[in-house]
Amino acid sequence: MPVKPVLIVSFLLGTLSFSQEVRQIDLTGAPENRDMQPVRSGKYMICATDEGKKSSRKAVRVSVESLTPTDIHPEEQISVVLRVENYGQLRVVLPVGTRNTNLEIGTGSIRYTAMLPLMAGVPGGGTMLGWLELYESTLKSNTTVSLKPGEWIPVRGDIRVRRRSGPLAVASSNLQLYEWFAAKSNAWGEQCVKQVSGASIPVRFHP
Repeated sequence: MPVKPVLIVSFLLGTLSFSQEVRQIDLTGAPENRDMQPVRSGKYMICATDEGKKSSRKAVRVSVESLTPTDIHPEEQISVVLRVENYGQLRVVLPVGTRNTNLEIGTGSIRYTAMLPLMAGVPGGGTMLGWLELYESTLKSNTTVSLKPGEWIPVRGDIRVRRRSGPLAVASSNLQLYEWFAAKSNAWGEQCVKQVSGASIPVRFHP
């Protein structure tokens, strides 16, 4: 089922700044592929060193806005809404397309990918429950969004939980961003993007 982006504009007025919800990304109709491991090659765009984190003016914060249900049974499908926010000082461009069988990395039809894993953290460790996937296609238009500082997008999707920790945990998320064709990049290679911890939601796992 193809994604039908909806343009939503809302302003949250503050003392010194405002946030704008740029676009709603709905992945609830995307094919179930949570048994697959996310692709982890290409150039990783998230700052990996303390020096990079200190110098980078690009930052993204991912928060878990809602999770239904929060009492989770084995093999249960849960609905998640994540808020992906530009928390830095420079514009950040993110992929927002869904995966399609016609988009193959080897043929050059995918340029950037983003993984939004849902993690369940417990004291001493944690586990990945599943993830949402976003792509920029070189063959399709409207597969990226440019976020100014303070702007954000909600990403909605379904995840079937196949791994768990528990019984009590805290569900959180982050951004894993990859670039496939650095030679064609204009702005992505300038700075890595640092992570800022976002909001999390308590969950309970049933045996």
